[in-house]
Amino acid sequence: MNDVLAGAPFQAPELTEAENPFRHTEVFDGAQVTRILVDVLAGTVGVLLELRQAEQLPANTALLRVTGVAQQNWICTAMADEFTAWSITGVVVHQRPGEFQLVAQCLPAGALRVVGASAEFILLDAAALAAAPPDYRADARELIRFGVADENTECRLVGVAHSVQTEKV
Repeated sequence: MNDVLAGAPFQAPELTEAENPFRHTEVFDGAQVTRILVDVLAGTVGVLLELRQAEQLPANTALLRVTGVAQQNWICTAMADEFTAWSITGVVVHQRPGEFQLVAQCLPAGALRVVGASAEFILLDAAALAAAPPDYRADARELIRFGVADENTECRLVGVAHSVQTEKV
């Protein structure tokens, strides 16, 4: 996953129209934000998504990779003693050539906003993950931490969707 996040070239089929979250934001429903990775030098933000409870997509993990990032905000309520994923309840995407914006509302009481030049939604399958996600209320932190994909997890590329792109010169 680190290679994909860093922008290494890869081959993956385009997601179908129905699976493309930039055209149908309801595809994000049921996904959970588990990690936000910021590469300041490259101007890239990666949002790791847990998909085992999102029935619309044929994989267990995804990476939303935004490039040319101008802004990234994560706002949430204090969760001092809790260790949890953040379930996406709604997403608004604005895109046009050279500009991409995503605002995701999450439970429990959080919001993510990313503004950049373009984005890719990369659907991934991590074979090492169990069929069901961890139980965030009952499992030990170690089980939760290793029960979801992170940037070092080996994944198979399933498909990709691109935001509106600028014309190449």
